[in-house]
Amino acid sequence: MDVDGLPRDSGLDGTGWLRDAAISVPVRLDCLPDGRPSLMIGRALDYAAFNHPQGDNPEHDHGDCGVVCCAEVLSQFGVQLTEADVVRHASRRRELHVVAGRPDESGWTLPEDLIAILHDYGVPAHAEQGLSTDQLAAAVQRGCGVIAAVNAGVLWSDPRSLGHGDANHAVTVNGVAREPYDGALQGVYINDSATGRSAQFVSAHLMVTAFARTGGFCVVTDIVHVA
Repeated sequence: MDVDGLPRDSGLDGTGWLRDAAISVPVRLDCLPDGRPSLMIGRALDYAAFNHPQGDNPEHDHGDCGVVCCAEVLSQFGVQLTEADVVRHASRRRELHVVAGRPDESGWTLPEDLIAILHDYGVPAHAEQGLSTDQLAAAVQRGCGVIAAVNAGVLWSDPRSLGHGDANHAVTVNGVAREPYDGALQGVYINDSATGRSAQFVSAHLMVTAFARTGGFCVVTDIVHVA
């Protein structure tokens, strides 16, 4: 496997753990925010453009993180839709939950709703439960579109958003960071429509708490991105 930014005699390209890893997406040499060397696996930088702050819809529903994630994943597979397009569609199909008079609490979706929305636009997907952070990373490395359910309070270090400590927010997971020499998982890259942050690095330790320990719920596409 060729790795962008690495000389062929580096000992990493095509040998050792990387040679045997099941990776079907681009790999490039990178650095983590703290300066540590890393391999960025996936298209996190390319897919950053598909993210935007949620709530950009005629109903001003602000709880539609899952809908925005669906629009992002569909864009990854060449289906270009706005958040408003998907909100209108999901509303008609009863795939979106509304609290009357409370746009701040409206627009939320369950995993089965996300699957239905993706399927409606020709991207089949399924739900997973009880996944570890490593298994989540493996889905990204296979080239699948991935929506992960996380606890927002943990992810943002914001006690006001902890709720009951369960999964209460959805993000797309578009990249994986691994230690170059032994492949140890350093973290993942996400798009977060609640904060508007794109290609955000989240450490493996934080994802264990925000994702795996809140149930390991995610939606994974049955088809993969074109290499």
